[in-house]
Amino acid sequence: MLEFRRLSKHTGVEAIGVDLKSRLDDDTKHELYRAFVDHCVILFRNQTLSETELVEATRNFGKVPDYVRPKALQASGQAKLPTQIMLITNIREDGKPIGALPDGEMWFHHDMIHTPLPHKATLLYSVQIPTHGGNTRFSNLFAAYDALPDDLKHFLEGKKARNTFRYNSATRDDDKALKAVSEAVHPVVVTHEDTGRKALYVDRLMTHRILDIAQDESDTVLEHLFDHVEKPEFIYDHQWRPGDVVMWDNRSSIHAREDFPADQIRLMWRTNVAGTSVPA
Repeated sequence: MLEFRRLSKHTGVEAIGVDLKSRLDDDTKHELYRAFVDHCVILFRNQTLSETELVEATRNFGKVPDYVRPKALQASGQAKLPTQIMLITNIREDGKPIGALPDGEMWFHHDMIHTPLPHKATLLYSVQIPTHGGNTRFSNLFAAYDALPDDLKHFLEGKKARNTFRYNSATRDDDKALKAVSEAVHPVVVTHEDTGRKALYVDRLMTHRILDIAQDESDTVLEHLFDHVEKPEFIYDHQWRPGDVVMWDNRSSIHAREDFPADQIRLMWRTNVAGTSVPA
């Protein structure tokens, strides 16, 4: 029997009674997808999946794109995985990481917001985790938008923002540096294609500036929005267990990673569901 348990006030639901290795009927897939879009994050505990089984499980929710491996990782442990899987780990061979995103904390962000057609969803499967740390925090951007005052909603209407890959405080105001990275322009507020609800579409890691307003005004507004969407009331803090699969909606949520001990292994497999419409 399929059951659901809320994980926090606004964000996340656990699906109970689902084995992602099994063939899911259409009614079950519909129920799971509805819970996913309504709660932004869906958790499946106690899964035992091979690499190919994770890819097949992801196909229940849409098309699974290939992961384009950086040249530095093409001869590493990632090369042995199916082309749809990103290996996220701090394991090293000859002192070099064999996977992506190996260490430390990551600010709140949307996956692939710096591309013209971002992914619809991300799935992350925990294979091996440290004894503490490495939690992933999720924020519901439907709820964050709903909580904005009306005058700010009106100000943001029609505004667009420039989103860049891998900027930091040293390059944020340096247009020459930004030319070297991937970037895309998207609305600051988007309408979700499945629910019709509005959600904020900015994040601290990748949103560089709001267009057509002065830089200092953009900085002030964005800092306010970043602080707003990261308020505890909108957050679900996921403490990983081995065998967890978490799927989140990149159109309506952001996520961040907490730091974890560098001398302990964190090993995750990631797949994505391809986007089907440009954010609007």
